[in-house]
Amino acid sequence: MKQRTGRVRDRQSPAPRLDELSEPSGQRFRERVYAYVRRLPAGRVTTYGEVAAELGSPRAARVVGAALHALPAGSDVPWQRVINAQGRISIKEPEHARRQEQLLRDEGIEFSPAGVVELGRYNWSPPADVAAVERSSRGALAADPKLSKGRPLDGQ
Repeated sequence: MKQRTGRVRDRQSPAPRLDELSEPSGQRFRERVYAYVRRLPAGRVTTYGEVAAELGSPRAARVVGAALHALPAGSDVPWQRVINAQGRISIKEPEHARRQEQLLRDEGIEFSPAGVVELGRYNWSPPADVAAVERSSRGALAADPKLSKGRPLDGQ
């Protein structure tokens, strides 16, 4: 009898690679990340993994982080509202981490003394109809959330 070693390989599709952000399909994913994050209301947060899952790529949390990291200065995407699954800020650079924390505090989000956001209190989930559209294969949203209103780009 052959012995199995290691862990069982996940049979889901593999997570996108970070370098795929520069490819056309990666660019579309990045734009979908930005459109989704623009929908997050002030005073609410979500996690990198939740964004990835809502966009139909549950294993792409790091790609979501890389997309947000690639935002140009002055972007209208509220990147600060995306934190890690433990309710913490993931940015390693202390000055930038303090900036994210201050932006969130300015929106009314409270941190524990250990620097943790209570996800049960501040986590945002999209309405079911919006989530279904965003997870669909045709669910790429327009870059301007005022135009998309949660509908696919082709208006169907």
